[in-house]
Amino acid sequence: MADVIELDEVDAVIAGARGEPGQREFLIQARHGAANLTVLVEKEQVAILAREAKRLLQRLEADFPMEPPNESGTGPMAISEPADPLFRARSIGLGFDPARGRLVIELREQPGDDEDEPESDDDADGWIARIYATRAQVSAMANAGSAAVVAGRPTCDLCGFPMDPSGHICPRLN
Repeated sequence: MADVIELDEVDAVIAGARGEPGQREFLIQARHGAANLTVLVEKEQVAILAREAKRLLQRLEADFPMEPPNESGTGPMAISEPADPLFRARSIGLGFDPARGRLVIELREQPGDDEDEPESDDDADGWIARIYATRAQVSAMANAGSAAVVAGRPTCDLCGFPMDPSGHICPRLN
């Protein structure tokens, strides 16, 4: 049986990293009043979520006019400490709930199966977190997530792999 957490009308949703480049942890964090949900994710998941959130926001603009600007949760974005992750997200979903007028970010501890019949929440193990946020909040999260991803180690011009401060052995120079 899955443990489901739903955070509606969040104060902020953040995608970021903590630690030194090469040793960073990537996190998604949502705040609603005194409640603080932190989920551990991979760098690639943050990059994909940020890119897809920006694409979804552009597509929504044509079909659903933008809600009035709300600056709540769109200011400077940083992971709040203590940030003890509740779980590691194995899969992340992104969608739009027109009834609520909010974007939803779904984080799952266990990935869904690729079978014909979708798994119900009652059949899955692990945590499922659904975060409902405004377009402005998701846009700010996407921008902060993109910035966190590129703020890591510099990449080698030849091979594209990250370079460690202690040195880099480029496979292209073999």
